[in-house]
Amino acid sequence: MANPGHVALLKKSVEEWNIWRKDHRNIEPDLDSADLEETDLRDVDLKKAKLNGANLRGANLQGADLGKAFFTESDLKGANLNETDCRGVKFNGAELRGCTFQKANLRKVDLRNLDLREVDFSEADLRKTDMRNSDLQEARFFKADLRDTLLSESNLSAAYLSSALMQGADLQRANLNQAVLRYSVNLTPTQIQSAKIDRETKVPHYLEIHWISENDFRCEEKAGV
Repeated sequence: MANPGHVALLKKSVEEWNIWRKDHRNIEPDLDSADLEETDLRDVDLKKAKLNGANLRGANLQGADLGKAFFTESDLKGANLNETDCRGVKFNGAELRGCTFQKANLRKVDLRNLDLREVDFSEADLRKTDMRNSDLQEARFFKADLRDTLLSESNLSAAYLSSALMQGADLQRANLNQAVLRYSVNLTPTQIQSAKIDRETKVPHYLEIHWISENDFRCEEKAGV
């Protein structure tokens, strides 16, 4: 369970909390199972904090430093995580559906096997992030950096990846049915060929799909582009 003093101070004032963190750098806050639903925690310092099982549904964490924090089994549905630093965060088993990570730093974060439906990753740094086998249906990746991101066997159906950087992204057996990949950068025929698409999948202008049968296709670079 959480340390009652830590919870009380955090709820009282983010400004006072951040000052306390600076003065007590050796203390790792214990906020396990804390009820922080819809709490305004903008720009809060939660580095290395323990928030396992915490209720952060609808909380505003915009601009927060969450480096190496623990969110195992926590509820972050609908939370605002825009512009957060999430490097080293543990999200194992966390509820993240519908939250926003716009312009967040999620580089190398483990997001495997999670329900990430409708999550907004627009302009987020997702380089080398592990999202294998996660449900990313209707997720937004507008202008996101997905270079070398692991997306194999993920469900990206109806996801919006327009203008995303795709160099080296692993899409093996990923579901791209109805996904929008228009204007995505450095996407190759090999990447598309390794994934599952349908006739509603929107590929970049420099690629074209030739349908061989109902389910089989060939992707190649468009001539003269």
